[in-house]
Amino acid sequence: LYFLIARFLEAGPCQKAAETLIREVEEKELLPRRLDWTGQEHPGTYKNLVMLYRHVAPDHLLQVCSRVCPLLEREVPASVPGLTSLLGAGRQNLLRTSKSCKHVVWKGSALAALHCGRPPEPPIIYGSPPNIVETSYSRRLNGSYRLRQLVPTAVYQHMKMHKRILGHLSSVYCVTFDRTGRRIFTGSDDCLVKIWGTDDGRLLATLRGHAAEISDMAVSYENTMIAAGSCDKTIRVWCLQTCAPLAVLEGHAASITSLQFSPLCSGSKRYLSSTGADGTICFWQWDARTLKFGQRPSKFTERSRPGVQMICSSFSA
Repeated sequence: LYFLIARFLEAGPCQKAAETLIREVEEKELLPRRLDWTGQEHPGTYKNLVMLYRHVAPDHLLQVCSRVCPLLEREVPASVPGLTSLLGAGRQNLLRTSKSCKHVVWKGSALAALHCGRPPEPPIIYGSPPNIVETSYSRRLNGSYRLRQLVPTAVYQHMKMHKRILGHLSSVYCVTFDRTGRRIFTGSDDCLVKIWGTDDGRLLATLRGHAAEISDMAVSYENTMIAAGSCDKTIRVWCLQTCAPLAVLEGHAASITSLQFSPLCSGSKRYLSSTGADGTICFWQWDARTLKFGQRPSKFTERSRPGVQMICSSFSA
């Protein structure tokens, strides 16, 4: 390798570097040793190697590197085809193997099967976990945050399944927490909304009334009510303190696709937005003191062509 590097440097503009390298490798006897006709070994010299390997061109090392990349690309494809670099990392690394580039998918069942919450063995390409500095910086880029609310990243390595509950008769389409994190709401294909306790997974209440599957749910910012949209074209609102129904909102001509409570408020006026498969968005006004909704919403239709649906919505904080 030293001989090939010296040959490459000698043929280029770095003549002084080539002379220094040749002198040092000969002084430290790093070149292959020479055998005479009696079998005795002698220190190898650079000139003897040049004469012995006359078939080796000065750019032999460069040609070897250029030939390695296509061969490796054929065996283990890189993430960016055609891009060759001796300094690549990950799937662009020239030392990559099919095992190191294997995509590992962690399943919940694998984490649940761990004993005593033992963290799983990280895959080869796992890398170092992000520290709290990177986490706080990313949250600063993506929105407001408080440093005391950051969870230490070491917590994620000890995660395990808390509770597994079979409580619905059919598929569960939407899940949400209340504002305190003490209750979980699930909406299912059996037309029911169920409320569960996060501590022990106990069923607290079942909210009935819809005639079709639940498509989306939203909890008010005051944590006083929950709204659920369904494929029966209606929105039903329940009180979280008494679980009593508060309102049935009918303003869409098709399935409800998303629900959002507005974080902005003016006095006691609040708004609930809903989008539907009919291409409309409705803003329902309600009063925070009485928890009563207006019967007629502010309705907007956005349909650039027939069949267009409103799929999701979001409020700016």
